[in-house]
Amino acid sequence: MENLKKYINEIKDFPREGILFKDINPIYKDPKKWSELMLPLQKLISSLKPDYIAGIESRGFISASALAFKLGVGFIPIRKPNKLPGKVLGINYKLEYGQDRLEIQQNSIEKDSKIIVVDDLLATGGTANAAGKLIKAAGGILIGYGFLVELTKLKGRLKLDSNLLVKSIIKY
Repeated sequence: MENLKKYINEIKDFPREGILFKDINPIYKDPKKWSELMLPLQKLISSLKPDYIAGIESRGFISASALAFKLGVGFIPIRKPNKLPGKVLGINYKLEYGQDRLEIQQNSIEKDSKIIVVDDLLATGGTANAAGKLIKAAGGILIGYGFLVELTKLKGRLKLDSNLLVKSIIKY
């Protein structure tokens, strides 16, 4: 996967000063490159046989929904505040540059459903950790995490349950 790094743009000081943003949008424009990046996650998730794939707003929606559609499993959106109708469960968490909140519809997960969380990037692990807690609070069984990119120096993996599968495709 090292060959795909040249298609990932680095944008300095986005979304805040001091952050080096990894932009994978150029890969999405090329179906062959996107397929190459997604295939390892597709194989992994297929072998785990989840009931649902949960995607974290916003860039996590792209990969998670595509994988759910391809594998014939349900997709669950994990959203920023005030984006979902009806009753929601929410969790506040810390980012490397502030605080945020994630929400899920209260009735979106059937009890004891197996769920894998998919996102574009694992950095400090705060967002993924919050998503996992939300899945559990909603009655789901979290079986793992899948990421397209991981920033290993930030050690976000350490904030995730070490008993669960954590897979990233491209590592920096």
